[in-house]
Amino acid sequence: MKESLHITQPMSNPAFDWNRRDPLFEAVAHDVVEWQTVSVSTVFGQFHIEQNRAKRIVRQLEQAHIIGEQWNARHSREILCCCTRTFNQRLVDLATVARLQPLEDQWQAEHAKYETKVRKEEGEGYYFKIANNLPLKHELREQDEVQARYEAMTEVERQAEMERLDKECEKKLKDWGKGSVHGMKREDWNAYTSALGRLNHDRVMRELSWGGNYDWLEVFYLLKFKIERMIAYWEPLGHCRNRRYVANTMRTACRLIDIVLSKDRSSGDFDSCRVNMHNVNRFTIYHDHKRAYDKANKQDVRYHKAYCILFKYLEFHLHNRWD
Repeated sequence: MKESLHITQPMSNPAFDWNRRDPLFEAVAHDVVEWQTVSVSTVFGQFHIEQNRAKRIVRQLEQAHIIGEQWNARHSREILCCCTRTFNQRLVDLATVARLQPLEDQWQAEHAKYETKVRKEEGEGYYFKIANNLPLKHELREQDEVQARYEAMTEVERQAEMERLDKECEKKLKDWGKGSVHGMKREDWNAYTSALGRLNHDRVMRELSWGGNYDWLEVFYLLKFKIERMIAYWEPLGHCRNRRYVANTMRTACRLIDIVLSKDRSSGDFDSCRVNMHNVNRFTIYHDHKRAYDKANKQDVRYHKAYCILFKYLEFHLHNRWD
């Protein structure tokens, strides 16, 4: 008997809308994993549905990364979830991310609002203080208030306050690792990060061209995967005040890698991107022998600048804090 799946939450896949899935989606997906083959004609004949509906279901399976793309009519699609266990695990991971993603988005929005307020109050020296772990203005005010309150206390009140602080510190150490993270319970946060890690790993494995000629772009896919995992490591470190700064520097590197990984630099709409064309000679590089560096092409300049800045960026940060 086929194992039944009960997924009550939507999948978190930007190319796949769980709420608009076909009612036969899960049944077809189960059979595809069991048959280890898929085609529109097979789905059309097995489930006695219209051909257009069968095409739509197969397209949804592709968007959910249960099956691969069809490069041409002579070659069959690859079954990415090669066994029932992998298939079920993928559905569970997608459901977990979809269930907890709103909590993460809410926490990120609230924290960004608070950070914007603090950055506006601090002024130009905000990032320097964060990067060097220096106290901010509101932290200095809080320290002054605590000092003033401490000086106004009697000796007995000071002793009682010290005992209270010791107990509070002891309780925090005892409960460390059990509290909420990013507005989630600890077990939910662990499940969320684990599911994201597995989904990102699957994505990287799909993008790598194993078995073919070596492609130097694969190094950048792996590097981006490593940096994304480091971001997931740094963000929940509540005891590190500059964790947001470290995570943001890593995100900047990921954005630079995305520009480098753009497969077709001659196409696309980059008119909205600001590219300084006055310093193009500073970014002359010789890594790409396929064609010359067109200094008059805005898109080409953007690519080469991103490539050079990325390596300068990594040269500093990799030796300082990125393992």
